[in-house]
Amino acid sequence: MRLELNIIVMAIKNSSGIGGLFKIIGALAAVIVIITIISSACKRIDAGHVGLVVKLYGSERGVQDVTEATGWVWYNPFTTQIEFPTFVQNVVFTRDATEGSRSNEEFRVTTKDGLVVSFDVSMNYRVAPNKAAEIFRKYRKPLEELDKTVMRNYMREAYNKVSGKYTAEQLYENKIQFQNESEAEIKSFLGREGFVVEQVVLLNELRLPQGVVDNINAKINARQIALKKEQEVAQERAEAQKEVEKAKGYAEAMRIRAEAESEYNRKLAESISPNLIEYEKIKKWNGQTPQYVGAGGGIIVQPK
Repeated sequence: MRLELNIIVMAIKNSSGIGGLFKIIGALAAVIVIITIISSACKRIDAGHVGLVVKLYGSERGVQDVTEATGWVWYNPFTTQIEFPTFVQNVVFTRDATEGSRSNEEFRVTTKDGLVVSFDVSMNYRVAPNKAAEIFRKYRKPLEELDKTVMRNYMREAYNKVSGKYTAEQLYENKIQFQNESEAEIKSFLGREGFVVEQVVLLNELRLPQGVVDNINAKINARQIALKKEQEVAQERAEAQKEVEKAKGYAEAMRIRAEAESEYNRKLAESISPNLIEYEKIKKWNGQTPQYVGAGGGIIVQPK
């Protein structure tokens, strides 16, 4: 700013008449140009970003022409300053045009039995701040151009590596396991390139050939029918066992009752003696002499 003031002061001192006016105007124009150049060579790197100052010309142009910067950055107007965001980014790869892409970006992989399976993916990732310069040196592209090209290629390689271990049917039945194994591979692949993958998820069901889906559904239905029959057989067995236990209980009750009656009769028999018999006779005698009818029809009196 001191330089601009000196230019204006010198122009005023040396000005006289119309020629002096032109000098003042020229000085002001020079000051404006200088201020414009200075302001264009200054930029603030926002929070959550890493600034990269790239030299486009000169002997230093090449692999070593990228330096990191933070805060207010001053750079030569003949260089290009690029910001790499380091906060979490979300990228979606889908065949659905409503997700922001005009082209089909679904992933297509080949299974162990040679069938093609497709699916949609969502990924959250960020750039490791200390890897931003290295990433730009290697790929020479801003971040928004990397996720749909370089990163997608690494992801496709990871998905194919995992899918090659499964048949189409196994992949369908073990979707969660496939997702977890693929996520681990993607984190490993992209981690080596300086990207920190937070999460990778399958957005919907795996898309398999219709014939495979029909076979899987038929097997599922068959298993469900078999399971239902097993449950019915188990229920019948349970009911039969219930009846057996009920019969056993009734038989046991009868046995106990018979044993009780037998024990009662035994004790009753043991308690009967000749004296008891005579006593019972006396209790039942009505005081009359016993009379019997003989063969001739006469009454026979038995003396006591």
